[in-house]
Amino acid sequence: MICFSEKKRLQYCKLLSPCIYGLLLGALVGGIALATVITLWSTSAPQTTTTSTTATTATTTTTTSTTSTTSTTTSTTTTTTTTTTSTTTTATTSTSATTSTTTSIQMPGWALTQSTSYDRYYHTMSLLTNGQVLLVGGYSTSLGALSIVELYDPATWLWTITGSMSSTRYVHSASVLTNGKVLVAGGYSTSGSHLNSAELYDLSTGMWTITGSMTYARYLHVASVLTNGKVLVAGGYANGVYLNTAELYDPSTSVWTLTGSMSDTRYFATASMLASGKVLVAGGYSGTSTYLNTAELYNPSTGVWTLTSSMSYVRYIHTASILANGKVLVAGGYNGADMNTAELYDPSTGIWTITGSMNYGRYYHTASVLTNGKVLVAGGYSSSLGTINTAELYDSSTGLWTITSSLSYGRHAHAACVLMNGKVLATGGVGISSSELYQL
Repeated sequence: MICFSEKKRLQYCKLLSPCIYGLLLGALVGGIALATVITLWSTSAPQTTTTSTTATTATTTTTTSTTSTTSTTTSTTTTTTTTTTSTTTTATTSTSATTSTTTSIQMPGWALTQSTSYDRYYHTMSLLTNGQVLLVGGYSTSLGALSIVELYDPATWLWTITGSMSSTRYVHSASVLTNGKVLVAGGYSTSGSHLNSAELYDLSTGMWTITGSMTYARYLHVASVLTNGKVLVAGGYANGVYLNTAELYDPSTSVWTLTGSMSDTRYFATASMLASGKVLVAGGYSGTSTYLNTAELYNPSTGVWTLTSSMSYVRYIHTASILANGKVLVAGGYNGADMNTAELYDPSTGIWTITGSMNYGRYYHTASVLTNGKVLVAGGYSSSLGTINTAELYDSSTGLWTITSSLSYGRHAHAACVLMNGKVLATGGVGISSSELYQL
């Protein structure tokens, strides 16, 4: 027999059971739904990490495709997320990934920099100890011979006027002394005078001072700084006479003294400072259509010149470059026609050998030894083409020339200088004030 209280309890249980079952079923369904939402959110919302990188010489773009797969025994759901940015990488749980990278590398070439204040040619450029470049004198098609001097700062790409020389001059020589000063000697003046005067530029003051004069006036001569700090000048032309005389400038006394004379009179020759301390002078012009292939060596310890073997070709208005292996590369020039031939002088044997020819004949060009050991020849004049803007690279390991980027402007009788940052600065030329930089 069931008592009244027990009977009531059973009635209450019968009434509550459907509610409890409903609540439990609802909780179960809600839990399943929540789990499904969480799963879908985790597969559709990948974590993203962004990294920004700045490069001055290369740009890299990366595209990443990621496939995320969720599997059960009855069905498979595949979700693919693709993210493309310059510097964004998307990371998810994945079974496969494909990455492609494209890199753009800056190629060698010329870029214009600020122009000089005046057009000029037959000027000189000297690399100073602070990395700036001193541009001296030259001839302007509008002003004639110049005494105006400018400084180029590679850090700002700007030219600024500095102190002017006492004399206007062009086809002179400029030599950086061991004390950092620049010695300018000889040249030709607006007045038509041939100069024997010399001046010193002091970077610390930006001023020029007159120093001792040479024994002979001369222009289109050669100049070399010797290992003892003295400056050797040789040859040239003045007052209707082709010169074979040579003189030494002593910075400690500011005095010039005569030294041994060359075997040949010559102007528009080249001078190269060899590792032995001797100076190699090659080629040039000796008057009456006499183009030279002779070469001579100056010995500072004796003050005497001795003939060495001759080049295979007569030439003047050519260039000479000292290679990393100690050999001297002579290229181009004029011998009645523009030349594309090149020769190598080996100081260890005293012999010249033919090497690869340039793609273009040229004279009044420049030659610069780059930091990678190659030689950059730029611009010049061609009998058939006139002023040219082409440039070529000589590789001593192969003996071959290859075309590189052309100058922005054709230029001849210009000047070029290798900067401390490895770039090459080219300035001027006949009727030109523009400047440009070549970089590897």
